[in-house]
Amino acid sequence: MSDQPVVATLWIGDRLSWFEQLSLKSFVDAGHRTLLYSYNALPNVPAGVTLCDAREVFASDDIIHHTRTGSPAIHADLWRLHLMQQTDYIWVDTDVLCVRPFDFASPFVFGLETPDQVCNAVLRLPALSATLRHFMDFVADPYAIGPWLKRARQDELNAAKAAGTPVHFADRGWGLTGPAALSHFLTVTGEWAHALPQQAFYPVPFAERNKLIRRSINVEQVFLTENSYAVHLWARRMKRRLVLTENNCPPKGSYLDRAVRKHGIIPEDAPIPD
Repeated sequence: MSDQPVVATLWIGDRLSWFEQLSLKSFVDAGHRTLLYSYNALPNVPAGVTLCDAREVFASDDIIHHTRTGSPAIHADLWRLHLMQQTDYIWVDTDVLCVRPFDFASPFVFGLETPDQVCNAVLRLPALSATLRHFMDFVADPYAIGPWLKRARQDELNAAKAAGTPVHFADRGWGLTGPAALSHFLTVTGEWAHALPQQAFYPVPFAERNKLIRRSINVEQVFLTENSYAVHLWARRMKRRLVLTENNCPPKGSYLDRAVRKHGIIPEDAPIPD
């Protein structure tokens, strides 16, 4: 275990569902020291996962929630950047399933989601990364206007700012401080060159995510290769589908069902909240 990088993540909530338990346990079972940071005690952390105080990384009890969706993703984006500054840990979202140990020699760890965009669900930037410096400067102003936005949107936001009514990150479109920003700064700095191919972490594209819960699809044969280290499970849509149409459990015989059985997760013991 000591030869493998530490993986870390943040959970904002009172307890884990089986979905997050599955992700965390997959890294433990791959031999990684797995750290779960939280602002409060969590009662159902899988065996082998170390629970840590999130304030050690980013001491903020004022959790930023996206106004339209209520998601704490913006706060998680900020917290993740502080983790990069302070440690050499690899950040993993709690909907990333580890399929082989992360044995990367490079201090840069991230991968393409599409040919034109990286995703931040798996991320490590060295503390001296120019991308990290630019990103931290950007999020220091919660009313900052992303230069990657369409010109009409930039003009609209600049007009609001000039009128004394700047628009906060939380009141903008989904994902402002996520993959779009990361992709922009990696391109500006040239650190995009460190991106791993889509097969590394996002072998099952978002558009084909439902194949993860279809009995008729052999995901291992159709999507995974020897270069696949993880599978992003697209929780924001997948969890809703599981609750509404699958009785809160992965269908028997599906890829997700096989993963649950492999890692000893019992969905009935920690259902996804409705």
